[in-house]
Amino acid sequence: METEAESAPSVEDQSAAPAEASYRLFMKDTGRAYKLASPQNWLGGGVPFPLNQSFIPPPPISDKQRNEMYRLYMLDPEKNSVRALSQTFHISLDRVDAILRLKGMEDAWAKEGNQLQTGFVRGMERLLGVAEFNADPSVAEDAMINEELELRSDVHEADIMEEAEKNDPARQRYQRMYWESLSEFAGVRKLFNSFREATVPAALERSRRTAERLAAKAAQLKARKYLPIIPDTGTIKTPKEPVQISTKEGRPDIHFVDVGTKFLDVASETKRLARIETRARFRTKKAAEKQKLTV
Repeated sequence: METEAESAPSVEDQSAAPAEASYRLFMKDTGRAYKLASPQNWLGGGVPFPLNQSFIPPPPISDKQRNEMYRLYMLDPEKNSVRALSQTFHISLDRVDAILRLKGMEDAWAKEGNQLQTGFVRGMERLLGVAEFNADPSVAEDAMINEELELRSDVHEADIMEEAEKNDPARQRYQRMYWESLSEFAGVRKLFNSFREATVPAALERSRRTAERLAAKAAQLKARKYLPIIPDTGTIKTPKEPVQISTKEGRPDIHFVDVGTKFLDVASETKRLARIETRARFRTKKAAEKQKLTV
């Protein structure tokens, strides 16, 4: 009686056989373990790619956890902000933002009467070995997270690339849906909005305009403090327009843009001005002492 190792075809036999016969040999020997789908049944054994043994991807985030994150944000977007959810669930800021946008889109589709196909998600979570997430609100709010989440070690690297885009409509989608859930704003829609998204409440728009006005005022105060006005002379004139264009025939135009204090380091400039004031007081004191000695 032949053993399984003796009866298994060799690699040379499989490569030398025709395509149909080679497939049958593969399914009889190597492919037997992969005939039926099972969780984390990888070609590399314990790793997904046998030629890259060092690559061990973090476990995917379950759909239950994504729903819980979206629920917490909708419950209180100030307390459960993007940064708070990132710290609670040990996920990068960009990934939390993407999850909230995804769930906001799903919620919008559901309100429009579209049926979400969740069967594929459940099947892939089973095959990828996604850990079961405890959706108990008390557990989530107390930051008692599954141990598999600790494997995500790229949070700080991803946060470095994160930038706050204040006027990104896609980024603000789930914020608008939060306001839509309030009773006083229920049913409000923009007539020209073909996608029937919720209207941002007037309070949010007013606060945004106030923030922009205060930012502009702060920039003006900053410019007055750190960019002193130099009086015009007969040869030097202060330009009235922020952009000056220099043209010369046969050459491209040169644009001189007045950026003001945009790239000014306030901390270093404050220290520099403080040193100047200190030296001025020191010179005044020395001059007064010298005058007393000469009298």
